[in-house]
Amino acid sequence: MNVFVDTCIVNRILDLEASPPHSRWQEDREYLRRLLNEPVASGTMKFFINPTVISQIEATRNTERRDALLSAVQQFEFTEFNMTIFPFRFPAKFLSKAQKAEIQQLCLTYPALERDKKILADSALNETIDVLLTTDRDLVRKVPQFGKAKVMLPKQLWDFYKPHETE
Repeated sequence: MNVFVDTCIVNRILDLEASPPHSRWQEDREYLRRLLNEPVASGTMKFFINPTVISQIEATRNTERRDALLSAVQQFEFTEFNMTIFPFRFPAKFLSKAQKAEIQQLCLTYPALERDKKILADSALNETIDVLLTTDRDLVRKVPQFGKAKVMLPKQLWDFYKPHETE
């Protein structure tokens, strides 16, 4: 199982021990801990980031926070897969006309997703990614699946891939 980690997940992981500002963060933290530390019925789960996630983290203005986030991403595997939606880094894959039209239509339908189109493309259009893991409830509500990737919150991912039962 290959899971693409949205930048907001890296932020939540960094803040696992902080006091949550509201109950949704508490839920995210509980299930992120489980996903990172407990076995799941489907077997091994690999967590991936790519240049887009790194770029978003590098744009963090607070240098202390940025350094902590960059340190936190070390626990994830890195994939070079990167679609040609600006900003991008090489190596990059070019969008097909159909993919470009699909992303444009999504952003026309949901203009607020314009800011997420790069993460959506990098995760959902990558043939090796099964799930885009995010804490963005609005994104999950609007786009439960894009391309072949499911878009899930930590609890949804945990519930979908039930934990191993101990006998």
